[in-house]
Amino acid sequence: MGFSLLELLVSMVVVAFLLAAGMPGLQQTSERVQMAVWSERVMLLLQQRKAFAMAEDRSITVDLASLATELPPRLLLTHNFYAGAPLSFEGASGFARAGSLELRNGGYAVKIIISGLGRIRRCQSAGQRLSGLRPC
Repeated sequence: MGFSLLELLVSMVVVAFLLAAGMPGLQQTSERVQMAVWSERVMLLLQQRKAFAMAEDRSITVDLASLATELPPRLLLTHNFYAGAPLSFEGASGFARAGSLELRNGGYAVKIIISGLGRIRRCQSAGQRLSGLRPC
């Protein structure tokens, strides 16, 4: 015995309603995961550039404009570096130009702070709590 058209339509409406009810939670989870992954990637890229500068014993400048183009469309990168004072890591010492970058996505914001001694760390500057990150 098969299903009637009315039974199929009712079941499709119920499934659509359940999916629509779960979408906001799914979108929020997606934003949270995307923020955690991309902030970790950017931090690892900066640590890689620092290690390269130390290994090669020469200054390395990080091109933040090209980094911003590689990010997903909904992720916004802001920073306090400028053309006269770009983000750079010195040779053997690993010292850096101090400053910060901030990644924003929906209701989340993560700040990556670079100290003059070359220390790179992350903290959460806005939004709901992300696991593994302290507030700034």
